[in-house]
Amino acid sequence: MVNSMTGFGTGTVTAAGWRVDVTIRTLNHRYLSVRVRAPHDQPRLQVCLEEAVRRAFSRGEVGVWIGLVRDRTAKQDSPLFDRTAIDDHLVELRGIVQELSLPEAPSLNDLIQVGAFQVAKPLEADPWPIVEPAVKQAIEATLVSRSKEGARLAEELEEILDRLSGLLDAARQRLPTVLEELRNRLQERIASLCIAVDPDRLEAEIALLAERSDVREEVTRLESHLHRAEELLQATDPVGKELDFVSQELLREVNTLGAKSRDLVINSFVVDMKVAIERFKEQVQNVE
Repeated sequence: MVNSMTGFGTGTVTAAGWRVDVTIRTLNHRYLSVRVRAPHDQPRLQVCLEEAVRRAFSRGEVGVWIGLVRDRTAKQDSPLFDRTAIDDHLVELRGIVQELSLPEAPSLNDLIQVGAFQVAKPLEADPWPIVEPAVKQAIEATLVSRSKEGARLAEELEEILDRLSGLLDAARQRLPTVLEELRNRLQERIASLCIAVDPDRLEAEIALLAERSDVREEVTRLESHLHRAEELLQATDPVGKELDFVSQELLREVNTLGAKSRDLVINSFVVDMKVAIERFKEQVQNVE
């Protein structure tokens, strides 16, 4: 199955009074490149995120964005303020009121004035258990996205390979005719010059020209490369790099075919094949 390197996915989880939003966007890249944007005061979170991404993707530029906000709609599992600190301040203030025989007990304003309301620690020491489910959601959504795009890519690549196979078949069928037309042109040229040529020498010249313009080996190698490309499109492992290599080999053989061929019809097929291969190479850049 062909997977694209282009994809998008999100994940959202609410836990421990927090809302976690994860967004993953993947683009084309020669290798695997991971960029994580997460709270800078959570170095372990950065490490865990990158490890999760590297396990899920083998190629492409992967951008991960993490959002952590208080969930105001859900019941808080933990207090917003440090209740222990408030209690300690209140006990201390009551002790002072008693010692000084003050007429009024400590008020909420008094607690605020002495800084009793300290914000509770926003996240536990290791936030990964809260973030991980959202990351998994985003990764799964991204993989589905890449798979759908990959199926479309595979269809287009199959169409291009079918086009190349058809052009190659037409060139192969043309090969027997090329030798006969070469003989006829040479004989017509000799006749127009009104000179006598030894038949054996004529056949030797024809054989030499045929050998120089023989493209059967290139046709055979092109068939082999096309067959390999078809196999790769059915593979389950990432095949983008090998498909890219096959496309380069296809272009090299077609260039050699065009350089050796002296037939205008085959050369027209060569031009069409070059156009198809360039299109193939362009699409392969999107394959994981």
